[in-house]
Amino acid sequence: MEHKRRAVVTEPLGALLASVPKSRPSWLTIVKTTVAATLAWVLARQLGENAAVLFAPVVAVLTLQASIYGSIATGLQLLFANLVGTALAIAWVRLLGLTWWSLALAAFAALAVARQITNTPLARNQLTIATLAVLVLTPFAKGYGQWRFVDVAIGSAVGLLVAVVVPERPRIAQVRATLDAWGSAIVDLLRHISDELGAHQDRPPLIPERRHDWITESRGLAEHTSDAAAALAGAEETAALHIAAGRHRRTVEQARAEQLWLVRVTLQIRAVSLAVDRLYDRPGPPPALDRPTLQALLRALADLMAVRLGGGPVDDTSLRTALTSSVDRVYRVFPTALAALDSVSLLGRLDQLRQDIAGEEATALIDPGTLPRSDR
Repeated sequence: MEHKRRAVVTEPLGALLASVPKSRPSWLTIVKTTVAATLAWVLARQLGENAAVLFAPVVAVLTLQASIYGSIATGLQLLFANLVGTALAIAWVRLLGLTWWSLALAAFAALAVARQITNTPLARNQLTIATLAVLVLTPFAKGYGQWRFVDVAIGSAVGLLVAVVVPERPRIAQVRATLDAWGSAIVDLLRHISDELGAHQDRPPLIPERRHDWITESRGLAEHTSDAAAALAGAEETAALHIAAGRHRRTVEQARAEQLWLVRVTLQIRAVSLAVDRLYDRPGPPPALDRPTLQALLRALADLMAVRLGGGPVDDTSLRTALTSSVDRVYRVFPTALAALDSVSLLGRLDQLRQDIAGEEATALIDPGTLPRSDR
């Protein structure tokens, strides 16, 4: 029981020490960071002219992030890194003094220690910087080690204070814009594939090295995927530990569910685009699934996706019927499964895409319960 209680306490702290802030700075973040750096410098100057305290604005800039969670994570990492780095440097100076070779060994030791005990580039770099700064400035600034802690404490405290006093709301509008652009790109791609199939109908086959134009557009979906992921990660981070997080959390959770849905749809469409590129407009006999039928199915999928994105009622009945008829027609053209394997596989991907677009209420083309079973 005690072990479980300890895990509950340490897991959030471990997440903070290992996390990397994902929020991109807004104009409000820039203004807040400027205020924090100036305030940290003014406070540090009140404690004396020691060179160490002049690092306070730097630490404030590093600490303050777009979200309270990110600021706490950064502040804890800076405090931890400076504690270890300063202690290492003080011990090093007392044992070996300061020479070129002791400085080189100290840099190596700091990098090695940082590699073993920290998980983020910020903490690793700061540990090494703290070690070298204490080593180099100790002969010129008396008591630099202790002032280094004051320096970091002032910068971290000011950065956290500004982050808490002026919290930023999750940028839901930015998340919404990236998700909408992603969905629109999917609809456009489906229609592009259909249109390009029609344009190539009476043209000579493509050479093996040539790809259809829609392949470039299909690859471009990866950019929409990464943009939405970054925007959503920033919104989730900003909502964490926010004073009014309850108001935003449900909206962010809904956006995350939509992002996961778009990921599934994108994976299916990428597979469809590659399959169609390989089967059509190539030398040899045409696929069992005729071109006009495939064009119609792709347009129907695009229309279904557009309705789903627009928030309208999704009815895939006609599309399901069209897919069933297409499977029957392919089987009649090539009455062996092996001969029509590519076309059947493509229709299977189209049907899976239909089900992903339609949602949880979508049904497969065939009910497994109606299939005959052999008794053994």
